[in-house]
Order: sequence, then C-alpha cells, then structure tokens
Amino acid sequence: MYLTPQEYEVQSALNRFWDANYTQEYTADERNQLAEDFTLEWLDPSKIKIDKPFIRHPATRKRERSRSCTVADVLADFIMRVDQVAERQQEYPVTNPDRSVRDDRDRMQKERSIFFQYEMDAMVEGDVMPSGLVTELQLADDSIEDILFAEVAPDIEAFRQELRRVKQNAEFYTTTLAEKYGYQRKDVLRRIRKLDLSRVRECKVCGSAFYAHDYRRHICDMQQGIVAYKEGDRRKYKLSDKSACELENERKTALNRGKTPILAEENSII
Repeated sequence: MYLTPQEYEVQSALNRFWDANYTQEYTADERNQLAEDFTLEWLDPSKIKIDKPFIRHPATRKRERSRSCTVADVLADFIMRVDQVAERQQEYPVTNPDRSVRDDRDRMQKERSIFFQYEMDAMVEGDVMPSGLVTELQLADDSIEDILFAEVAPDIEAFRQELRRVKQNAEFYTTTLAEKYGYQRKDVLRRIRKLDLSRVRECKVCGSAFYAHDYRRHICDMQQGIVAYKEGDRRKYKLSDKSACELENERKTALNRGKTPILAEENSII
C-alpha cells in the first residue's frame, strides 16, 4: 500500500501519541479529550480519511506489519484501554490490540483447513495430500458421540483412533463441544490435550471400550445403573450412583460368594 506524505505524518504522530499517553493513568474524560485534540491537530478531512485502513497499530507495529487499522480504530483502543487481566472475569471479554494479534497467530498455527472431496477426486497418481489438513470424509465420519453411544459396543482400537483424531484436531472439537454444551472453551481444550490413549480399556463386564479416568478402574461407567429394592410388598426401582456394569459385577460377585439370590437380586440392574 502506498501512503501519501500526509498519511505517513499521521502514522508517525499516532505512534508518538500512543507511546506517550496509552499507559498513563488518565480518566475516561481525559482520554476522550486527548483523542479529540489529536483529531483536530492531525486529521484534516480534506487530506486524511479517518475510516481508511492505512495504519499499523502502534501497539503491535513491531510484530504486525499489515496496515489494516484506521485512525478511528486506534483512537477507540486508546480511549478504552482494555485491562486484559480484568477482562478475564467478564462474561463477554474485550481484547486489547496486543492480545488480538497473539490470538490471531495462535489460531493460524492451530486451525486446520479442509481438504474437500472434489480436491481428492482431482488428484492423480503421484499426488500427495498437503499435510496438516482434515479431509471432508473425516469431518463427515462418525463423531465421538456416535461411538460412545453406539448400540454396538466400540472396540478398543476404534475408540483410540477416535480419541487420537480428537487430539489431532483439538481446536475444531474444542469449538464444537464448547458451543454445543455451553462449556468454557479453555476447559474443553485442556481436557482434550490431557487425553491419554493408554487409559482406553475393555470393560471386564460388558466388553465395551471405555476411558478410565481412574487408573484402577477396569469396569466401565458408561451407563448409569438402576437398582431394585423392596418397599413393603412392592418392588421399586431407583437410579444408582454406580454404573450398570459396576452393579452387574457386584451381583455376580455376591452370587459367587454364596449369598442368597434374593440379596443378589436386590442389587441387580434393569
């Protein structure tokens, strides 16, 4: 982008203005007045357009070379002077220019592009799919929820492959799960990154693959159990704090220890 001499002067003046005033402890009224004074001194409407994106933001000019800001953008950031630490506690946090640049760079490093089916169809022998991409087929494939709640129990390798795909595409699944279930995005990302594939085991009761949050667990907790109990002459049921497989294991253990079928039946599941 070619700048006019007047635009170069405004860029230099804006840099000096920012460096001298941004970190000062001014009130909101004082910041508004300083921004107004700068506008009157440097922004001649016949030579400078306040809404033209020709400015390198003074806060990030040493790291971000693109001229994508307007003078109005910079003055608005100056007036707001976002406290990034305080904003962490807000429901809808506002980011300052420096944080925005860091977030953009992090996103560019982590986001993955989609390699669409028509691109795969156009490949000829010898072509290699670019690295770091997610195929359209992968995104359209069964989700982790489909595997977790499938009628047919998943095997260990299928479960591990699914978790491996989640870890490899952590940013995509973080956004999807956070938006779908209302979780905090940073908590979802932290949990995905901590997934340990060695914790995928086969339940000793039902044979289904499951993720053992506790290393000592060898019986899955995928389905909440229901227990039967007697109230007078009536038989009733209630949800248990144990899984269906844990209750079934207790029932079998009770029978093997020689307890009466009635006692074992009271711990049975539906």
